[in-house]
Amino acid sequence: MKFVGLIGTNAKKSTNRQLVAFMQREFAALAEIELLEIKDVPMFNETQDQTNSEVIQRLNSKILAADGVIIATPEHNHSIPSALKSVLEWLSFNLHPFDGKPVMIVGASYDVQGSSRAQLHLRQILDAPGVNATVMPGNEFLLGRAHQAFDDQGNLKDQRTVDFLESCFRKFVRFTEVANLLNVPEEVVYEPGEYTVTAPGHNGDLPMVVKLSEERIEAIDIDTSGESEGIADVVFVRIPQEIIEGQTLNVDAISGASVTSNGVVDGVAKAVKMAGANPDVLRKRPKAASALQTEDETYTTDVVVVGGGGAGLSAAASVLQANKDVILVEKFPAIGGNTVRTGGPMNAADPKWQNGFSALPGERSALEEVLTIDEQEIDAEYLPDFKALKAQITAYLSETTPEKEYLFDSALWHRIQTYLGGKRKDLNGQPIYGKYELVKILTDQALDSVKWLEEIGVEFDMNNVDMPVGAKWRRGHKPVKNEGYAFVSALHQFVKEHGGTILTDTPVKELLIEDGKVTGIIGEGRNGQKVTIHAKAVILASGGFGANTKMLKQYNTYWTEIEDDIKTSNSPAITGDGIKLGESAGADLVGMGFSQMMPVSDPNTGALFSGLQVPPANFVMVNQKGERFVNEYESRDVLTQAAIDNGGLFYLIADEEIKKTAYNTSQEKIDKQIAAGTLFRSETLAGLAEQINVDPAVLEATVAKYNSYVDAGKDPEFGKDVFDLKVEKAPFYATPRKPAVHHTMGGLKIDPQTHVLTKEDQIIEGLYAAGEVAGGIHAGNRLGGNSLTDIFTFGRIAGKTAVAEHLE
Repeated sequence: MKFVGLIGTNAKKSTNRQLVAFMQREFAALAEIELLEIKDVPMFNETQDQTNSEVIQRLNSKILAADGVIIATPEHNHSIPSALKSVLEWLSFNLHPFDGKPVMIVGASYDVQGSSRAQLHLRQILDAPGVNATVMPGNEFLLGRAHQAFDDQGNLKDQRTVDFLESCFRKFVRFTEVANLLNVPEEVVYEPGEYTVTAPGHNGDLPMVVKLSEERIEAIDIDTSGESEGIADVVFVRIPQEIIEGQTLNVDAISGASVTSNGVVDGVAKAVKMAGANPDVLRKRPKAASALQTEDETYTTDVVVVGGGGAGLSAAASVLQANKDVILVEKFPAIGGNTVRTGGPMNAADPKWQNGFSALPGERSALEEVLTIDEQEIDAEYLPDFKALKAQITAYLSETTPEKEYLFDSALWHRIQTYLGGKRKDLNGQPIYGKYELVKILTDQALDSVKWLEEIGVEFDMNNVDMPVGAKWRRGHKPVKNEGYAFVSALHQFVKEHGGTILTDTPVKELLIEDGKVTGIIGEGRNGQKVTIHAKAVILASGGFGANTKMLKQYNTYWTEIEDDIKTSNSPAITGDGIKLGESAGADLVGMGFSQMMPVSDPNTGALFSGLQVPPANFVMVNQKGERFVNEYESRDVLTQAAIDNGGLFYLIADEEIKKTAYNTSQEKIDKQIAAGTLFRSETLAGLAEQINVDPAVLEATVAKYNSYVDAGKDPEFGKDVFDLKVEKAPFYATPRKPAVHHTMGGLKIDPQTHVLTKEDQIIEGLYAAGEVAGGIHAGNRLGGNSLTDIFTFGRIAGKTAVAEHLE
């Protein structure tokens, strides 16, 4: 029989070490005992997982291979030492070698009582869930006054003590033989068939069909309609793959989607039980081999792209279109970044298409107001474009009438709106506006980006022209498929089909720099392994820092306050990594103090598409008194500040007809949210008011006034001048909203070719940036719908430039 003796201290001299060494010699005829030291084990730190370190893996493998474990514990402050506590935490965090393992506890102490209290504490730890050791009951061996108990050869002096220790040890040998019978793997036999089950997901139940043969889990088919498309997709791919690969339910939940991950595992467990087998047996099986890979990896490619959102995928696709090799690395388990979380409308002026739509009430007056702007207020580089725009608007107004007019637009109108929409002053009165060369590219090449995406495989809905929140004009090209997933799925498919490599779960830790040139990256794999990629060029497309509250507060120069617990609509992966990487290569930063809040976010999650998210022309925003408080057609920062000034929480009021204009929802989702109390519905406005705790008379009066403004096409209270529908057809709805962090305008300084620049405006050779990781375009405020235009336009440019400069 083979035991391991765990020395429960990192002290150089220890009577506990002497005790186990004595047992090793004295009882060699009964069992082999190998001593295991813990002096090199790091202190436990959950945020710096060292599970795969050599010392912890060695302890794990030795304990797993042993028939039983002897743990010798000293006593420190009536408990076990911190060094032993750390070992047990490491061996119950991601590894579980003690599960079902027979354990004997011994201890030596200077005190006459030995280590009785430490042994009691240790027994409680070993019995705890996650450790689940099988501890031998009774028969505690407590060696008191241990400093006097051994002779010069390390042998116990007192024969009665030796006899009692031998008695305990012999009982442990027999206990081990019996206990290990329980560890013989239970035979798993299923009743073959297809089992339909449900498990809780993030947005409701997940219907699943689990196909079982007599000996295997053969297939897991999941109905994903209840989850956000693209966001949770990795769960529905990786979790079933690992279950089937390892025939195990010992699968780690995926960061950012733990509820859904556990829902899938629990659903399969239900099916296993329905098929007559014990799911606990599968939970104790080893993880799938793919989840345990720890070897370092090295790759060589033409271009490496950091970040798997829209900008990164566009850059990768552009490289592949030039017939060059590309590797895209993404820190999260799934690609998509913030792109997969967007509503979908992408700004691009396309007059030929837009002119086919009638103008909405108020759009004509918005154009007329442009003609009244003092040219002295326009910065010099934008002034020629502003004058040309005024000529376009004048011509439009002269050839149309308020009774018969079409939707006007042009690249110049898009450019000036982007410029004016981003022109802001910080808290110190310092002005900022978008860099002309970058804004010109954004607006001139926007339509080319739409056409390029169509070639890639994105299908746009040409029957509607959309305007997301804070866009200021209807020029949004919205995909037919849901949300931003339409872009991500098409680009992902293109990259895969054209030979691109995508590595997920690979955060980049540093740039490779040789003689001032960026030549690759060093990342960290899923299990801590080092991933090195050598390349001719590196494109940073890792997004901004909207999910990094500390960084937001550090750089903020715009908002009077950013709460510590502020919600965000961003992916948890968007923490400023690419900005820090760029800085490490000497990059300059621009506009870092300006972040954007999404005023119409879910108050509990920060998400965009709960409740009824409708076009701004149909926004009716009321505060907690039931009163309107802002021009709903304003920019996002104006809407956010107004919401903050009114207590943060407010409601979007809608009726049955306005409901039909809501983005990315269904009647099933609406009904679930009403049942959950996150969306309110009533057959009367008075009833709705009672549900949201406002005075019914106030809400009714507010809606009546708003409806009169829709009829008049003008809002004398707040100046809203673009309207669509009135609030008049029951049932009526109230969607709770509250501002959340949505976008960070600042980032790495780039030029029109996407080179990353130093403070001296020098190009950092081999380094490019595109998307939210770069600054200089949106300045103090980003127009809704411009982020998609940004990422696809500059992502394409980055890929093309990298190829042209380093691979041709």
